[in-house]
Amino acid sequence: MKKIICCMFAVILMVALSTGYSHETARHSKVIEGFSYPESIVIDYMSGFVFVSNLGEKLEPSAKDKDGFISRLSADGDISEKKYLPKKGVLNSPKGMAISVSTLFVADVDRVVGFDISTGRQNFELDFSKEKTMYLNDIAVIDNNTLFVSATDIGKIFKIYIDPKPRYEFVIDLIGANGLYFDKKAQKLYAVSFGGQNAKGGLGVISFENNKPKYEKLTEGTGLLDGVWLLEGDKILFSDWVAFDKPGRLVVYDPKTKNETNLKLPEDVHGPADFFYDEQHNRLWLPRMQEGKVLVTGIDW
Repeated sequence: MKKIICCMFAVILMVALSTGYSHETARHSKVIEGFSYPESIVIDYMSGFVFVSNLGEKLEPSAKDKDGFISRLSADGDISEKKYLPKKGVLNSPKGMAISVSTLFVADVDRVVGFDISTGRQNFELDFSKEKTMYLNDIAVIDNNTLFVSATDIGKIFKIYIDPKPRYEFVIDLIGANGLYFDKKAQKLYAVSFGGQNAKGGLGVISFENNKPKYEKLTEGTGLLDGVWLLEGDKILFSDWVAFDKPGRLVVYDPKTKNETNLKLPEDVHGPADFFYDEQHNRLWLPRMQEGKVLVTGIDW
């Protein structure tokens, strides 16, 4: 009997992982399973779809292994197509994503690739290999023609020009540059760092007076920071892995008081990566990268 029960459990687990099984963890919370090291999430409000980037079969964010993909979910978190992109060609280890007009841009090792959201057709590619980076990480939209992208391994942030000819230029050095969020109103770029050389990462903001980037450190020695989001009232939400063998955390930083408050989550999260905060519905979409899951939860601020 014990053997039969174990076999049944194994079958149920395999089905759950292959079909994107989800379960409720608390009121207004859901855990979606079946991903392959999910790293970034973005919502397209025009179509109502949610996109999740997956590194692939192994937790190797710099590998050119051709097994990365992007999943497409409904607004309720149901996986409509686990491997939605790419339709043709390959993705290696896709990470940060952003939507500009009708194109989904994704950072993939040493290039930035764009896909038409309605057709899935690739319509953009920009090669960064001459920068000797293997870890392009997050993307932030400046306007319809320009983006920011971080390169974690070489500690740099670049600006991308989409039209008429795709090109990029160096913006600023930032050790372990990771998550980005551009405040269009204030024309400031918030950036978090994963750290490096045994130093913990921190949160900072980049201003562009007279078109000259200037970095201001807001926190330091904070942790292994990944995603970042600007909230109402100029408070900043960021994710922190803490350690690879410990649960991570989400932190709200108040620049006025310089206080940090840990956000209460319905359960422990390992590898909280590049999250998306759906302000319209007050829902946090959080990749649990090391667990192959995504947590969707309402927030009590």
